[in-house]
Amino acid sequence: MKTIKRQLIMRSIVAMTALFLFLLAGSSHTLSFAHTKDESVYISGQWVEDEVGWRFVNHWNSSSPAGTWAEYQGYSYYFMDNGYMVTGWKYLNNHWYFFNKDKGKQEGSMVIGWVYDPDYNGWFYTNEYGILSTGWHRISGSWYYFNQNQDGVLGLMATNRMVEGSYVDANGRMNEVR
Repeated sequence: MKTIKRQLIMRSIVAMTALFLFLLAGSSHTLSFAHTKDESVYISGQWVEDEVGWRFVNHWNSSSPAGTWAEYQGYSYYFMDNGYMVTGWKYLNNHWYFFNKDKGKQEGSMVIGWVYDPDYNGWFYTNEYGILSTGWHRISGSWYYFNQNQDGVLGLMATNRMVEGSYVDANGRMNEVR
């Protein structure tokens, strides 16, 4: 009788532990590998520039977002741990993103789509999540190849050469059906 009672108690403990772990796992927030607006803080305040760069200061408590993604007026930004906004290329969550380097209203905003980088004298492409594209991609009805190897500039669009048996022209477009 004691053995049956002890087995019943053990099964109940195991069942309650399993239920607890299931509920705990379902209630936690996890970050994806790509940036999504759900992972962002939404900010309200004003931009402040100093000799280091741009920060965003919250109206309510004078704090600045740091080490996080933020959304402001329909654009995504990333703020370094010191609270300053990122510009240019940044490696986050195992992906490369490009943040607008041009001075003006959208400086620092994540770029989606075509990126011309004068430092590399070439074109790159970021997908709908802002992640640097590599390999073959069909964009607006044409195929393009973006370097996927570390032996060159990762993500740089190929031009005027053969890639995997297909020729890409001066505009990076493959000239045959893939």
